[in-house]
Amino acid sequence: MSQLEIGHVYKSFGENNVLNDLSFSVKEGEFVALLGPSGSGKSTLFRIIGGISQPSSGKVMLNGENITGKRGSISYTPQSPSLMPWRTILDNVLLGQEIAGKRDVQRALQMIERAGLGGFEKSYPHELSGGMQQRVSFIRSILSPQSLILLDEPFSALDEFTRLDMQKWLLSIWAEYKRSILFVTHNIEEALFLADRIILLSSRPATVKCEFTISFERPRDEAILLSDEFLQWKKRIHQAMKEET
Repeated sequence: MSQLEIGHVYKSFGENNVLNDLSFSVKEGEFVALLGPSGSGKSTLFRIIGGISQPSSGKVMLNGENITGKRGSISYTPQSPSLMPWRTILDNVLLGQEIAGKRDVQRALQMIERAGLGGFEKSYPHELSGGMQQRVSFIRSILSPQSLILLDEPFSALDEFTRLDMQKWLLSIWAEYKRSILFVTHNIEEALFLADRIILLSSRPATVKCEFTISFERPRDEAILLSDEFLQWKKRIHQAMKEET
C-alpha cells in the first residue's frame, strides 16, 4: 500500500509552468530520493505536499486521505536547520510534539543521546556546529507525530566528510524507526547511497522522467561508494539526466 500518492499535479505561476502532470508514490517505510536539476520545481512540490501551496490541478493523498492544501499532515526538514534560537536543543526537539499537544521528554532525551548530542540538551543552536544543528532538526522530525518526513537537501551546506557522516547517521536512525522519507537532492551519489528508489525529474516544467529501484543491500556501508556497481549506477543515472525529455 502506498502511503503518499501524488496524482497528476500541475503547478503554474502565471505563464511560468513549474510542474507538469507529476505522478508518483511513496510506500510505507520507504526511502525515496527525488532527483533533478536545480530549479526543476522540487521545492515547489514539497510546498504542495506540505499544504503551503495549492496545485493548479491534481491532488495529494496520504494514507488514503486527500490532504491537498491541508497543513500539518507531514513533517518537514528544510535545507537549513530552522531551529528557534531562543529555545534550547531539548525544547527545539520537542516543538513538533508540543504543536500536536504532547511532550515526551524522556524519549526526546534518548534521541538526543542517540544522535551523539548528549550534554547539549540545555545548549542553544548557536553553540552547535552546522552538522549538529541538522541532527537536532531531524530528531524534531522523527519525534513529530506525522508518519511522512520530507527532507529538502538537508546536507547541501555541509562539507563532504560531514555530509557523509550525516548520511550514515540518517540511515541508522531511519533503519531503527522506519518512517517514510521523501528526500530531495540534486546529488546522484547521495541519492544512490540513501534511497530504496530514485525518482528522476525532468527540467522545468518538471515531470517524472523515470524511476530506478536501487539494489544495494541494507544496512549500507560507505565502501559501496567506491564499488564498480556504484559507479555503473552513477553513470546510468547521469546519462538519464542528460537525455532530453
